[in-house]
Amino acid sequence: MESSRDKTWIATVDRVLDRGDRFLDRFRKAPRRRLEVVPLPPASHDPFASPPVEAAKTTEAPLGDPGLPVQLYGRRTCDASGRALALLRERSVVARMIDIDDPDNLGLEARLIRETKGTSTPFAFVRGRYVGGFAELAALVKSGATFE
Repeated sequence: MESSRDKTWIATVDRVLDRGDRFLDRFRKAPRRRLEVVPLPPASHDPFASPPVEAAKTTEAPLGDPGLPVQLYGRRTCDASGRALALLRERSVVARMIDIDDPDNLGLEARLIRETKGTSTPFAFVRGRYVGGFAELAALVKSGATFE
């Protein structure tokens, strides 16, 4: 608890600082603005709060496109993604490659992991259905499956 002596000491220091500030206003290009009331800080976002009800109702477009024979989500720098594209080119299968490192696709990798339960690239979709990674796609190609 503050005693009355502490309160007077604080008030004295505050008065001295205010007088000094007013004195320096004479030499400044523009005097300092003094606030009569200190505004409250802006409300901060709680990262651990549950999402609002409106945000939970929004539906996202499905990851796989049923109109495409093969769709790959991968990285341009990933060896397995490159091998998957080469394997499909050998079989003359047109595949659409979506680079998840592209700045336009931020958050796509987290969604892929959440929905497919896979963690390695590439994420292969055949006619809109998730098949798996490179090994599963290679096994499917080896079995002689047609993609058209």
